[in-house]
Amino acid sequence: MKSRLVSCAPSTTEILLLLGLAERIVGVDAVSAALPGAGPWTVVGPWDNVDVGKIEALKPDLVIITDTVPGADAVIDHAEELGLPLLTLHSERFDDLLADVFTIGAETGEEEAARAIVAEMHERAKRLAAQASHVGEPLRVYVELFPNPFVTIGSQNWIADMLKKAGAVNLFADIPNPTFVTENQEIIDRDPEAVFICWAGQGDDPSGLDADSILTRKGWQGMSAVRRKQVHFLPESLFNFPGPRLFDGLELLIRLVARAGAER
Repeated sequence: MKSRLVSCAPSTTEILLLLGLAERIVGVDAVSAALPGAGPWTVVGPWDNVDVGKIEALKPDLVIITDTVPGADAVIDHAEELGLPLLTLHSERFDDLLADVFTIGAETGEEEAARAIVAEMHERAKRLAAQASHVGEPLRVYVELFPNPFVTIGSQNWIADMLKKAGAVNLFADIPNPTFVTENQEIIDRDPEAVFICWAGQGDDPSGLDADSILTRKGWQGMSAVRRKQVHFLPESLFNFPGPRLFDGLELLIRLVARAGAER
């Protein structure tokens, strides 16, 4: 049994907690250390720059890392050089979450618990899909991950999958990238019907963010989303990591899409 686990991202830490493995965790990234249910774990660094030396010192028998996290390649290379026991996940799409639960469950000897969790997730997905039933063309949504330069999502992204499940479509669904930089004029030309802001580092409190600064951007006054004032801030914890809380994010998206669609 693997009894000394290190998780390098909050998404994988949440899965370990769902599997009931909190007592086996010895090290986590800084964001994971602040999760509900977190234990007295050693912090091995920020989620996008973990310290491999600190991980090695914990003498883990399994280190879980997601290769889509910024800077993951260097961490993986260093960990492999030191011979650390790595489980590397590749999480870009919504359904990758279900696969990750199975994989982590198998690696930690918790296959039965993993199967039960995935079955429950499938049922919740069905219930949410029923709530998201809609008529007509899907709502066109622009998702902004960073404002300067404008960073948004392409088709290979879990938020794009969530939009589809919520009855909407990503404004840049034709771009086969997880994320990319776009231009102001391109956003204007595509004329989104709703704008969802989920800036990296904003956290879950939108009180410091000003919707008027979005509505008054240069050239945006004729945009459908701006004319209807359909600008919404998304809590980072529900969208920026491909963990179990994506389901809570999906539930929120369904409400926001329904509200924006009703005002077409």
